[in-house]
Amino acid sequence: MKKKLTISFFVMITLAACNTKEASIYWTDRTDNQIQRLDDANVKYEIREGEIWVREN
Repeated sequence: MKKKLTISFFVMITLAACNTKEASIYWTDRTDNQIQRLDDANVKYEIREGEIWVREN
């Protein structure tokens, strides 16, 4: 029984670790001012087709 619990625990930890992709949400259109604000605040972001997307966290 203890062995099954241990295996289940490690499977759950492994599956949780594999889900590292963070969701992004649309923030605003790209401008130099907005990019500077995000850089100053150390916020991670992506630029997609002229739009700024920030991580949900």
